[in-house]
Amino acid sequence: MKNPKVSVLMPVYNGERYLPEAIDSIINQTMPDFEFIIVLDPSDDDSKNIAESYTDSRIILIKNVVKQGLARSLNQGLLIASGKYVARMDADDISVPERLERQFDFMERNPGIGISGTSVKTIGNHAGMVINHTSDPEMIRSFMLFQPHMTHPTVIMRRSLIEQYNFSYDPTFARAEDYKLWSIYSRLFPLSNLNEVLLFYRLHTENAQKLDFAEHQKFAGLVRLEELSRLGIAATDQEFALHQALSILRFVPSVIFAADCRQWLNKLEKANQNSHYYPEPAFSKSLQYLWIVISRACKITNP
Repeated sequence: MKNPKVSVLMPVYNGERYLPEAIDSIINQTMPDFEFIIVLDPSDDDSKNIAESYTDSRIILIKNVVKQGLARSLNQGLLIASGKYVARMDADDISVPERLERQFDFMERNPGIGISGTSVKTIGNHAGMVINHTSDPEMIRSFMLFQPHMTHPTVIMRRSLIEQYNFSYDPTFARAEDYKLWSIYSRLFPLSNLNEVLLFYRLHTENAQKLDFAEHQKFAGLVRLEELSRLGIAATDQEFALHQALSILRFVPSVIFAADCRQWLNKLEKANQNSHYYPEPAFSKSLQYLWIVISRACKITNP
């Protein structure tokens, strides 16, 4: 299909268990004007045969001879995407039938937004949770110091901006390549979210989640260090450990921890007053939100 409305980009590696559901959820979209780029890394299962069994003319298969990994596979797809927009999809998730139609309409109505995501509902482990993110671009930008408030497999991006800024994923930020990218591009143009559940997001077994989480936080921490540096802060090891705990909201509640957090948040606020790196009042609101969460967890009566 020449110049479709949307190019859907999905990397696949050992995805046979859920792959048919993922593919079916895209080819059965209510908006038919798309191309579906599936990038296949060499797998130990039947992923390749499953993908090849589909005869839909909108599907474009890229078959890697050597494993490229997620970031490089995504970059391969970006190079050949021809749609006005590029939408992400993962091989273990399920898009609702109206997803592309709703996201295309949102981007058309909001020409200033460069990248947007959606809300998700979890399936698999801990099924039924709804994850919402703020739609305010300035809040998204401010929260980049802590977490990317976008769910990667839900995003849709303007291809014109991909070409303008030579948009690509950094393979050196394994499992945090999306966070790295959003931290860069949130400084160049607004990011937003459509607050509708348009994707069912799969959580896997506890052991797999723990391994993925540890790997993710290792590289996510590198993004946070970069953000802190741009803010004008060279964090000590102790400060960075505190910042990591704050960012992922994993800590042992105590009055001492709360006091340390209050001091750190004050330091972040003062650094931004000097550097003007993050937009105000959004940045102060993000700090206030974190302090409320910490003070409640630590049972601080006068936050």
